[in-house]
Order: sequence, then C-alpha cells, then structure tokens
Amino acid sequence: MNEKFLILSFSVLMIILFSLNFSKKWIDRNYEKLKNHKSSWYWFRVFKIEETKDNYVKFQKSMSVLVITIMIISIVFTLFVNK
Repeated sequence: MNEKFLILSFSVLMIILFSLNFSKKWIDRNYEKLKNHKSSWYWFRVFKIEETKDNYVKFQKSMSVLVITIMIISIVFTLFVNK
C-alpha cells in the first residue's frame, strides 16, 4: 500500500509540475532564465533545429505532454493493473 501511495503521489506531483509549462507566464520566465545557457539548446543543435523562442516553447510543451502521458499511464497501471 505504501508503494502505491508513493507512486501515485509522485505521478500527481509530476503532472502538476509539468502542467505549469502550459502557462505563458511560466514559460516566458523560464525562457528568460535559460536562454543563454548552452545546455538549454543542446537538443536543438543535435537535431539542427533553429534556436528560437517559438521552438523552445513547442519543445517544452511537447515534453510536458509526453511526461504527463507517462504519469497518467503509471497511475492507471498502479491502480488497475498492479493489484
């Protein structure tokens, strides 16, 4: 029971945190903080994507959707499959 509670708590926390990336204010603040860091643009350089704010926002939102989806799957698995 403790394991289920921990997994569910972690999943809900991740969903909440990654949902913040859908707020324009949040993304703008993060972009301003991170735009000059080389590590922020690593995957853009690897895949030869132009380093623009629009692409940064699309990337952040895409990664958020991916993480939220994985967390929802983990909740479903924890509650219904792993009894």
